[in-house]
Amino acid sequence: MPDTENKNRTNDKFIVAKHVTDAESASERDSADKFIVPKRLFDAGDDALRDESDVYGDEGEIPAKRRKKRKTDEKGKKASIKTDQADIPLPKFAPHKKKKKKTARKKRRSYHSIFEIMSATDSDGLFRPIRVFGHEIRFWPLILLVAVILLASGVMLNNSNLTVTEQTVTVVGLPEELEGFRIVVMSDMNGRRFGDSQNMLLRTLNNMKYDAIFCLGDMVGNSGDPEPFWEFLDGLRNPEKVYFICGDSDPGPFVDEVRGTEGMLSQLVLEDWILGAIDRGAHYVGAPISVKIRNATLWISPATMLNLETISTLKAWQQQTEQEEDGVVSGISGDFATLPITTYRNRLIQTLYDAQRTMSKSDIHISLAHEPPSDEYIYTSEEHDSAEERFLTPPELILAGHFCGGVWRLPGIGAFYVPDDTMDRDGWFPNQEKVAGLHTVGSTQVYITRGMSTNGAVRLLPFRLFNAPEISVLTLTSTLPENMLEAG
Repeated sequence: MPDTENKNRTNDKFIVAKHVTDAESASERDSADKFIVPKRLFDAGDDALRDESDVYGDEGEIPAKRRKKRKTDEKGKKASIKTDQADIPLPKFAPHKKKKKKTARKKRRSYHSIFEIMSATDSDGLFRPIRVFGHEIRFWPLILLVAVILLASGVMLNNSNLTVTEQTVTVVGLPEELEGFRIVVMSDMNGRRFGDSQNMLLRTLNNMKYDAIFCLGDMVGNSGDPEPFWEFLDGLRNPEKVYFICGDSDPGPFVDEVRGTEGMLSQLVLEDWILGAIDRGAHYVGAPISVKIRNATLWISPATMLNLETISTLKAWQQQTEQEEDGVVSGISGDFATLPITTYRNRLIQTLYDAQRTMSKSDIHISLAHEPPSDEYIYTSEEHDSAEERFLTPPELILAGHFCGGVWRLPGIGAFYVPDDTMDRDGWFPNQEKVAGLHTVGSTQVYITRGMSTNGAVRLLPFRLFNAPEISVLTLTSTLPENMLEAG
């Protein structure tokens, strides 16, 4: 190779070197065959040039094991040199393998809190800004999370707070003694507590003036736990003013198996939660009850008895009782198991018969229902006026619950479903005045309270939406409201 060419290569990051041994003299070193070594190997240090050929000489003089190790070492050294000197380009004439393109992996930011995750809306974040009406909204996941938390908190507060709804009910011919008579209406507690040992509910009622409390069923509910209802009765100043009926979700009212053969008849056949409420002073309305208020009489009846003809019904239950008594004497085990309940029902019908004979047109009749009666049922109760028929006088007021105000209510719309297939559209998008509040059917007024909990027949999440738990306070008066006077 010409010297000029070697010189050019030396300047182009190459130097001239030769392979010599220790036995060579200085003159021999000068005349030794020269070969070109890339300058970058010198820059890598002496170890990059030192190999076993300095010790053994030619390749053939190296033992096989050492040659194998040498090849392995050379690979490692080449890889090390390639890594350390990756920024130095190879000579144009040197053969080399094509490098594999390394895909650049985008390094994601590490997040240390939910706040950082939800608010990261830049290019390397989990969320990107969105546009609404031409405006870019950043941090929208964080805003959405805050909105959900606020909504959940509002729902929880809404479901735990009680609202008191005041309603004046005009009753034509109301006796003077009942003017201003105040009735607390409660329904669908479903075993819920409002405060520790019902202290929130009791604080509301014990600071209120009332003459009677009507509980319209589902006070215990499917849970069957009577303790919340009993705690309510225990904390009242006047539990003897409480009148209650059984709802569709309550256990009973009758037990599945009669409790022995000794004790009062009610103790043998009624459910424990009813007996516990009676022991605390409350009145179970299984048949009409009369309440004397000075010279006036207030009748409280279960709405299920409004259309029962008293004479024929009483005869039927008396015959059933006599047959089962004969069966017990004959040793029929089935009659022995059912006789106490049949006897108790017979007594309820006897009480109904006596009430129907005692009622006068000047008395005030309030009927308690869990499920609001249909319009046809109410119209039928108003048509019983012949001398041959024996029915309760039509009530001036029917009280009901069960719908729970629709459970979920939408602002500006109200309830969009109630569990009543007698309504138009089977209860979907019902007439709102028949969901809650006061309305009139014929000459009978019907008041439906929104209740205190939820209804299992409404297939929604088990909480009320835009529908706070409610207790209603009705005030009876004979004074016509101003709007009726203006209309007249």
